[in-house]
Amino acid sequence: MSDEQVGVSNPYALAEVALGRRVRWEAVPDRDALVVRVLGASPEALLAPTQGNLLYAGSSATQKRIAELRTARKRSTQNEAPSGPDLRDVAPTLFEKLDPKAQQRVLDALTGGRASDGMEYTPAGAEWADPGDFFEETSEFHDPVQGALGDCYFIAALSAVAWARPYVIVQRTRATGPTSPSFVDRIDFYAAGSATPVEVSELLPVGASTHHWIYARSSETGEIWPAVYEKAFAKWKTSNTTDRPDYGPIAGGWPVQATVELTNLTGVTRTCSDHSADDLWSMVRANSLSRRTINPMTAWTFCTPTPPVDYGGSGLVGYHAYTVLGWAYVGSTQYVVLRNPWGYNGSVVDALPGSWQAYEQTFWRTVSLNAGGVFAIPASTFKRYFWQLGWAS
Repeated sequence: MSDEQVGVSNPYALAEVALGRRVRWEAVPDRDALVVRVLGASPEALLAPTQGNLLYAGSSATQKRIAELRTARKRSTQNEAPSGPDLRDVAPTLFEKLDPKAQQRVLDALTGGRASDGMEYTPAGAEWADPGDFFEETSEFHDPVQGALGDCYFIAALSAVAWARPYVIVQRTRATGPTSPSFVDRIDFYAAGSATPVEVSELLPVGASTHHWIYARSSETGEIWPAVYEKAFAKWKTSNTTDRPDYGPIAGGWPVQATVELTNLTGVTRTCSDHSADDLWSMVRANSLSRRTINPMTAWTFCTPTPPVDYGGSGLVGYHAYTVLGWAYVGSTQYVVLRNPWGYNGSVVDALPGSWQAYEQTFWRTVSLNAGGVFAIPASTFKRYFWQLGWAS
């Protein structure tokens, strides 16, 4: 494997962290303009592939920079101004508009919280609270939405599993005390074919007083299952024995590996440049039934400081993971249907307009394209902009 990994932060979630409150993005007429006002640059500018860009968690240069920042950062109170390097020297465009407390909130969202008691961690400006119910109805592909952390590989895999193997996403609980709030959820993760049960409460790191999201959330109001899964994943990956793990170390990873760890299926990865556009489309079809993937499938863009394509103006982002939902064939053109785990995307190059239908086990589901992060692009465009795709079966 390359030193580079898949992982880029969600700039819309990062803007919420900087503001210290939730944003009803569906009611914002120009989302990118709001990001500019808050963070000082557009999402595309913030995600320019510059050396050590903190939003690129999968970049080896960023990983090194984050490690330096975490080492330099002293154990301090949540709202204390940052110590060590001046954040404006780290990412001047991102931090120049933010006051010291907002800077610290953003830095902790990108790199992980600080130890508050032994192995317990809390990000700056946050508190641990229970903000909702595990399920509002059921698990669906559009539920998982990535937060400010660069773990798109995990959120895309979570969405793929919820879409292709919905029964894998379950709530298993047990009481831990006589009062009704005293319980934990158990989530199993797999390595080398063996399951590791991880128990976590539904206390999640959210903004103090406002309870705005910092990390993963659900598109369904009041629902928290994606956030609970992400917390359990962080606890497992860091071998944390408390109920308040550090999320920072799970920034950057591999989508197929995460899919295997969620399902105990066998993972397969293919490099797009090794295959024709028709071959890639056929791979999607081979893992689908009635246009819908039945094996959890993901794809990711190039993970290199100098990608072979220019992502500027494409609506796509380097180092980023996407869920593959299925395929379409319209006007003699082969399309791959994908979802951005941010739950939102602007105009994507060569995107198919309208809606897409796929048979979801017992009914035909109509999915709006170019909304909620979902889009369909020709297989030839997919081959050009994507580095690899993979699935688990």
